[in-house]
Amino acid sequence: MIQHVVPDSVPAMPLERYLRRAWPMLPAHALRDLLKRRDVKRDGVRLGAEETVRGGDALTVYLPERYAPAPPALIYCDGSLAAAVKPQGLPVDADQDGIGADTLLTRLQTALPGAQLCHRLDAATGGVVLAALDGETHRRALETFREHALRKRYLALAKGGFPAREGVLRAWLVKDARRSTVRIAHRSAPGAKPVETRYRVMGESGGIARVELEPVTGRTHQLRAHMADFGHPLLGDDKYGDRALNRAHPGGLRLWCAELTIGADSPLEGYRGMTFSAPPPEWWSDGRERG
Repeated sequence: MIQHVVPDSVPAMPLERYLRRAWPMLPAHALRDLLKRRDVKRDGVRLGAEETVRGGDALTVYLPERYAPAPPALIYCDGSLAAAVKPQGLPVDADQDGIGADTLLTRLQTALPGAQLCHRLDAATGGVVLAALDGETHRRALETFREHALRKRYLALAKGGFPAREGVLRAWLVKDARRSTVRIAHRSAPGAKPVETRYRVMGESGGIARVELEPVTGRTHQLRAHMADFGHPLLGDDKYGDRALNRAHPGGLRLWCAELTIGADSPLEGYRGMTFSAPPPEWWSDGRERG
């Protein structure tokens, strides 16, 4: 049983939609069962799927223990800095309406009170995320990411047929805040920021390549947009990629932050040279077997 108060910033919406956004890792069948049994109460009254909830509502959610949010998968923690593995599909933090009963941050703060995120990954992307456990470490970590004073290595599956086994892509990235997207430009323009992505093809089978990616610059959606513009969209990327290819290979976005290495010039002086690694996801191992 979970006692939950809907954040004040949340507009009125059907209960089903709210629960899906608040607990995104809850399996669809478990959500259907929860609603069918009317196992959500407000002021002691059981609610149906289409009933409206809004900011300030106090809910009692009778969620089976096996579906309760899992503790964070920590790969490092020394009392000042923590590294965790974010599952794909789990947001790092609450969304634009403040909805987020189950996020990486809530899981971290349950296990490590006072934890603060040092950076973000898209909900669909999994892998290593760093969190600070004190203000000074948080400040230095944010500065490290702003200055790109670290190296990131991603694993991905992409449309095959690469012209070379490895290479460097350089362009400019332009944000479209209204649509929450970005686009790649091949010449400088007002508001455009330079982007650089390194790639290395590890193998290919059935028209799908296994690639390692390094975003030398760390821009929003850089890897997804840059690879799509290059003609090798990431598998499962419906925002920038090839939807026909994605329908042929269902299973979500194949993008994983496998490794973060703190640079020699990072403001995180005590962590310079340290590497934090996450075990590869199943889809990477499956791809290795096919290739």
